[in-house]
Amino acid sequence: MKPQFTLGQVVCFKNYKLFETEKEAYFIVIQEEDTTNELVLYTVNSNRYYKTGTTIVPEFPDEDLHVVELRPFHLIDQEITIKETIFNEVVTGKCSFFNSENSTIQFTQMGTTLVSDAEFEFYSNIKYKLMGPLCIAMDYKNNNKKYK
Repeated sequence: MKPQFTLGQVVCFKNYKLFETEKEAYFIVIQEEDTTNELVLYTVNSNRYYKTGTTIVPEFPDEDLHVVELRPFHLIDQEITIKETIFNEVVTGKCSFFNSENSTIQFTQMGTTLVSDAEFEFYSNIKYKLMGPLCIAMDYKNNNKKYK
């Protein structure tokens, strides 16, 4: 039976070999695979291969990916992208704190973004700490489609 990955699911690569000091690389499904679309993933936390916010198209998703639960503490000391609440801007930084009542991060679709129910905080080069939910842009455009 072919596994089906759905919008907003968190996935990891099965064979991602972690270095001793490295944390897992997390990805969010931002486009489901069907007869006209390929599966597209958004990189949640920067890792040795991809920077947060990068979109990727896995070649063999059924063989390479598995669904996981993303917990807020998994992203501590990780570079992530949030929509901060002071200036209402999308920013990237290293997570130092989280605020969440749930043990597992859930996402809600708002227009063309997925927004987490947990908020994350990090220091910036301004005097304020920046805090906000994970902000996952779903505006991937496939430039490899063939047109008639």
